[in-house]
Amino acid sequence: MNIKKVIILFLLLSATSFAMDAEQAYKQAYYFEKQGNMKKALFWYKKSAKISLQKNKLCKLCNILKEKIALHKQKMVLNILPYKTNYILLGSYDAVKHEDRKRFETKFQISFKKELFTNVFGFKNQLYFGYTQKSFWQIAEKSSPFRETNYAPEFFLSIPYKDSNSIIKKYKIGLLHQSNGRSGLLSRSWNRIYLQGFLIYKHIEIIPRIWYRIPERKKRNIYDAGGDDNPDILKYLGYGDLRIVIPYDKNIFSFTLRNNFRINDDKGAVLFDWSFPLLKNNIFGYIQIFSGYGESLIDYNKRNNKIGIGFSISR
Repeated sequence: MNIKKVIILFLLLSATSFAMDAEQAYKQAYYFEKQGNMKKALFWYKKSAKISLQKNKLCKLCNILKEKIALHKQKMVLNILPYKTNYILLGSYDAVKHEDRKRFETKFQISFKKELFTNVFGFKNQLYFGYTQKSFWQIAEKSSPFRETNYAPEFFLSIPYKDSNSIIKKYKIGLLHQSNGRSGLLSRSWNRIYLQGFLIYKHIEIIPRIWYRIPERKKRNIYDAGGDDNPDILKYLGYGDLRIVIPYDKNIFSFTLRNNFRINDDKGAVLFDWSFPLLKNNIFGYIQIFSGYGESLIDYNKRNNKIGIGFSISR
């Protein structure tokens, strides 16, 4: 049995016991009053009142504990929070023509996180599980197939910076897996360990991130399911990114920059997001522009120039 339930049961039994004791004390007081012994009657009346007061305090404590346990249960079940932006681009157009798809498609992202542990190593940190899914839906095709879906589960540790007056607010250390769930020549996946910082300067949020790719063995042949699906992915996606978030009035502008820092073979990407109030109940208008490599895993080595418009429910 849960320890808190045991405590409540004990308190309830104690309260019942107090109620019985208070009634017995009152009967004793009434008996002595009838006998004309007011000294003893007053003693037992006082005792009855004292026991009743203790009982009321105990009942209040029971109610407080009940509320806390109910709140704790609610948090345990419902404490799933938005992580990255949850959005749908109803229309997304690619200026670059690719033979395997229509230029017009719908794109959406689902992302959430769940806190697992608090104060893991004794310095006010939180361990989270995060999940992000990004899908590309070819609604312009007759059968409207999903062209690509990327799955990104991760575990990360959020560590607040010790100096609250510093522009540095916290760090994140994470283990991130990303794959597209496909097989054969279309399979893409990689695993990373990353370090991310969160800085705020004059209401502008600056979020640099670096990562290390966990090595995988080479494929024995092109159909080998266990080998490295994309050995040259760092050539296109580099070793980190930088995100800059600028709030203005009720708008939020975000720029994400990535580059491989290779002078003779420069590859990178720029992502621009703009969210603005649209409807009540936290529905925001959303515009996204992407140019470069790596919008999706299947396109990690293909360039896209895309613009999309839709709405988001978190930002």
